[in-house]
Amino acid sequence: MTLFQALVSGVIQGLTEFLPVSSSGHLVIFSALTGGGGESDLLFTVFLHLATLLAVAIMFWRDIWALVREFFLALGDFFKGKPDFKSPQRRFLLMVIIGTIPAVLAGALVKLLKLDSYLENIFVVAVMLLVTAAFMFIIDRLKGSQDEKDAPYRVPLLVGCMQAVAILPGLSRSGSTIFGGVLGGLKKEFAVKFAFILSIPAILGAALLEGLSAVKAGVAIANPLHWLLGFAAAAVCGVLAINVIKLLIKNNKFWVFGAYCVVASVFAFLVGFGVVRV
Repeated sequence: MTLFQALVSGVIQGLTEFLPVSSSGHLVIFSALTGGGGESDLLFTVFLHLATLLAVAIMFWRDIWALVREFFLALGDFFKGKPDFKSPQRRFLLMVIIGTIPAVLAGALVKLLKLDSYLENIFVVAVMLLVTAAFMFIIDRLKGSQDEKDAPYRVPLLVGCMQAVAILPGLSRSGSTIFGGVLGGLKKEFAVKFAFILSIPAILGAALLEGLSAVKAGVAIANPLHWLLGFAAAAVCGVLAINVIKLLIKNNKFWVFGAYCVVASVFAFLVGFGVVRV
């Protein structure tokens, strides 16, 4: 891996992890163009995922801290025999827990059935990018009025299922979860916050599993400078991407991402058929 490839991979991961255009899909396309792949690239991708977690922590640190505090307070109440999830903070915590369960089950199923290779098919990416585009065009037409104070618990379950399905490359995790939230009746701004906070356990869990797999395979960091450059690029671009999402969701401009996904899908098909090469 060259310094340029590390930088580009970091930029791609940071932007596409949060912009609803699919980070996994773009990395599959990039690998197909550059001839990348293998355990070493996998471990590097895991490292980039940790950078995007840092971006979420920077942008939502108050909410994350409140959730961590509420978790331990709720745990104390549970052992006292007085569980209480009526406050908005506790309801938000329970929403995150409920929304995380489907992704955990989906990840375990993929590992159990050894479906990982199917998640690297560029034609799957091309088709799923079209599905993502459809979600983006629909989001602008939806309206919601609920948040953590009054959203029924079926909504985080729906969002969690959308996140689980987004394990398919090309189907944007952020786009799918935001779409699921708004479709379920959440306010768009809250749907964005919920989607990003819900990404923390999902990204952390996936990074842990894939990291352990790469370590067991004996993969080592070949060039720390390349990895640090990719990490920094992913973190900075992640923060920028979250701010762009917040801006466009307020102005009903998600169609921009839909149009981009259509173009990206066409490009993926061209790469898959060998029409475009590097």
